[in-house]
Amino acid sequence: MPSDAEIKSLFGQFTQARQRLEEALESDSGGDLKQDAAIQRFEFTYELLWKTFRKIARLKKVDCFTPRDAFSFAFKLGLIEDEGLFLEIIDARNKTSHVYSKEEAAKIYGFIRKKASAAFAGVEDKLDDYIKK
Repeated sequence: MPSDAEIKSLFGQFTQARQRLEEALESDSGGDLKQDAAIQRFEFTYELLWKTFRKIARLKKVDCFTPRDAFSFAFKLGLIEDEGLFLEIIDARNKTSHVYSKEEAAKIYGFIRKKASAAFAGVEDKLDDYIKK
């Protein structure tokens, strides 16, 4: 059974990863390196978020074996407002493991900039409030 301290620690790691993702997105340097850095930081942020949700679910005696399960649980708990957007985030994360073309990487980067980054920020606020309760 996870402890509150474990959840807070994982949440802290998520917060740091999200901030680093923002730094990559706001960086003045451009080109492929910026895009690659942002995609890598998106992966870290995503992984930490779903694992935080999994720990919270486990604390409530709910098993979440996949990111989809964890995000669905978080939606039911009110920590995610747009479940469909998080399904898109799952899809984008799955594609990052198999991106071999510049065009696909550019699409994923655009999605991160336009949608995923803001979604992570919104969840961070909700999670922060939830953990403080």
